[in-house]
Amino acid sequence: MPFANAVERLEAAIQKVECDDLNAWCHLDLEAARQAARESVQRLANAQSLSTIDGCIVGIKANIAVAGWPWAGGLRSRHDVHAESDAAVIKDLRAAGAILLGQTTMDAGALGASGRSLQGAIRHPLDPTLSVGGSSGGSAAAVAAGHCDAALGSDTIGSVRIPAALCGIVGVKPSPARLSLKGVLPVHEDFDHLGPLTREVTLARGLLEVLGALDKSTAPPAGKLRCAVMTSFGDVALDAGVESAFHRAINRYANRYAAPERLEPLSENNEPLSLRKVRRAIFALCEHRMWLAHREHLETNPDDFDEPLRGMLEFGGQLDVTKLGRYRTTVGEFAMRWHEMMRGFDIVLLPTSPVPAFAHTLPTPDSLADLTVIATATSSPAATIPIANEGLPAGLQIIGRPGHDELVMAFADALSA
Repeated sequence: MPFANAVERLEAAIQKVECDDLNAWCHLDLEAARQAARESVQRLANAQSLSTIDGCIVGIKANIAVAGWPWAGGLRSRHDVHAESDAAVIKDLRAAGAILLGQTTMDAGALGASGRSLQGAIRHPLDPTLSVGGSSGGSAAAVAAGHCDAALGSDTIGSVRIPAALCGIVGVKPSPARLSLKGVLPVHEDFDHLGPLTREVTLARGLLEVLGALDKSTAPPAGKLRCAVMTSFGDVALDAGVESAFHRAINRYANRYAAPERLEPLSENNEPLSLRKVRRAIFALCEHRMWLAHREHLETNPDDFDEPLRGMLEFGGQLDVTKLGRYRTTVGEFAMRWHEMMRGFDIVLLPTSPVPAFAHTLPTPDSLADLTVIATATSSPAATIPIANEGLPAGLQIIGRPGHDELVMAFADALSA
């Protein structure tokens, strides 16, 4: 069913945007959004809606091209760049009748997860002193605050899933190539993905179906999938609250269906896999690729890059062929070992972020992407759904086998119900 009352819902959303001081938006296109809302209402009245998401209000991360909008990707070096045409996914959203409200803030260049944009800290809807994480922080904050029905973000090592978990909403990283990256500023083409952020799994699934990223055929119910729960996290320490919420979620699943099997990822030497090492390897590869893309501007105008990003790019520029090869080997060996362990399972459950939202005044936790990196390194689909927590929001991460996105979303749907 398309979204009804698009005009009224849009005006209510705009009021929320104007009242909240979250730094979630860097560009609003109110005139075009209002026109799109009026057209959606007319289509619905004439029983001519374009899709199930006709009238859905959507925010767009600042690294995704929308014709006529700024296209800075959170970078000062691109402050005067505007997109000449729509990204492929934007064309699909328009064709489906979605209402594009505006552009959401993000970490500079999508390289990082601090939840800080060029305009400053992106503030958490529950507590403005807390970070929403990143790099799709503005998208997560906007959805969690009710500014829009959904948002698009990009996810390289967890940039959709981390802020979604910290804000208590749904975030999805599809399998590679499920959503086109044409018209998206890259971090690293081997690891970049687009994904939706929503408050409900059903809308995330609906968006992915309309955008052609999911087969609409019926997937098996969650109780019939072979499920494992990750019981060891190697060198990643879980926050006590996150760990407690995770175990309660697993117990609820076991009470409804069947107790999932234990999965303790080990290396060939029967030692815990170093997720931190894998995350650091992918991040270094991204730093190098970003340095290649920005080195000329970095040399001539270094002040256009803030200190954290400049340090990352300079590190990437110091990596030689041997080091890059070692990083790729680390990722490849981990992926091979993970797929071997997954042979008996359809789904693996684990926390999304090892920590909840953190104060802006504190350093960004090093471990923030140590659990989301698994799906990135292994080209696997993954979703995060909010789970009950006595304190700040926590996320349950659902990882499937490569290409089995429909099973991941079916499982997420069942658990969220």
